[in-house]
Amino acid sequence: MSKNRELTVAQREAIYLGKMQGRSLNQLAHEIGCSKACARKWWRVGRKHGLEGLRKTRAITASTARLLSRFDSQVAERALYWKQQHPRRGPTSILLDLTKDESLSGMRLPKRTQLAAYFKQVCPELLAERKARPPAPPRAREVHELWQIDSKENLQLQDGIIATVFDVREPVACIWLGLFAHATQTKKAWRKLTLSETQNDLRQVFALYGLPRGIQTDREHLYGRPANEAFPTLFTLWLVALGITHQFSRPSQPTDQPQVERGHRTWNDYLTTPALLPNLVSLQANLDEARHAHNAELPSRARDCNGRPPLEAHPEVNYVWRPYHPAVEPELFSLDRVDQFLAQFTWQYKVTSIGQVAIHDHVYYVGTANGGVRVDVRFDPTDRHFVFSDAKNGAVLKRWPARGLDAATIMNLPFPVPELDRPVQLSFPM
Repeated sequence: MSKNRELTVAQREAIYLGKMQGRSLNQLAHEIGCSKACARKWWRVGRKHGLEGLRKTRAITASTARLLSRFDSQVAERALYWKQQHPRRGPTSILLDLTKDESLSGMRLPKRTQLAAYFKQVCPELLAERKARPPAPPRAREVHELWQIDSKENLQLQDGIIATVFDVREPVACIWLGLFAHATQTKKAWRKLTLSETQNDLRQVFALYGLPRGIQTDREHLYGRPANEAFPTLFTLWLVALGITHQFSRPSQPTDQPQVERGHRTWNDYLTTPALLPNLVSLQANLDEARHAHNAELPSRARDCNGRPPLEAHPEVNYVWRPYHPAVEPELFSLDRVDQFLAQFTWQYKVTSIGQVAIHDHVYYVGTANGGVRVDVRFDPTDRHFVFSDAKNGAVLKRWPARGLDAATIMNLPFPVPELDRPVQLSFPM
């Protein structure tokens, strides 16, 4: 058989079944009379789609004739050659390779879309699989159901200070709950907001509006990732302990929380002076003015506001669902919530060559004999221990008391909490 002839369905199946039985592609290619590359292609198609996929695949010769019939036959040959040489390159890059190919000088070349269709028919095994984008997180339907928070960084001030503005947004009511300016200047450049700064800003908002049902963030280092992907940060555990759900946006998808993202531009446009603001105090004053005007004075173009200021359209934003005061945070804080939350998940780590696993800033010794081994780590709430097990066979290797997960560390309070001899009256302006 000519090695350029299209294989029959039976021959494709013979390659797939033969390889499944342990025979080499060289043997199978020799028996069938095709190239090793051809045998490898149909083995990969069968491995991915099974026998049904081999039977449904359309004949390549006919498809090729239709797709590139208006071009010199050498164009198709060279296109396939460049794709095989550089499988990760897309049709746009391969088209650039064809324009530089001296053997095709003066020949008319196909469009990018024609090349894409050609590769899909001729060499589907060389195409990168497109991963489905994860679904967007659910959006809030009621006030205080899900706040959005984010930071606008690297703001230059006249006195040379670099500032960051922390933004807390109520998306349903279209209201700014808080805008906080921080000096983030360092000797060399600027820094991210710390856990303490973020918690303290939110505490001020909690004191005015109560605890929300949930808070949505992006995947900044401070916020971390969902607990089913990585061990949760102290920020996540703090929210959990207060009975607040931590919802994450998808990776690189700022449109998952458009209200807070668009809000950055809104308050920045409102700042009264076109020149750089003189200092941090002036920046905070301007932010306070912008927040008040947006919430209480300016007509809103939001659909349910009907041209009214957001506070007038949504007076329910002042209804406190779960009252909060910093002095009683230890009473609202539940370490049992943290324990039950952590007990739901298993995390995988690779043991270092010296037998260690690092969780947060704490190192746990699993043994040098387990160096390089992947271990599953779970949290046992009965005694607050981490359990380290071999990821392959499930054998328990070590149990260590969890460190850094106590209430004081998670709350990270910047001031001594007074001992209360009487209940604190939690009252808020309506």
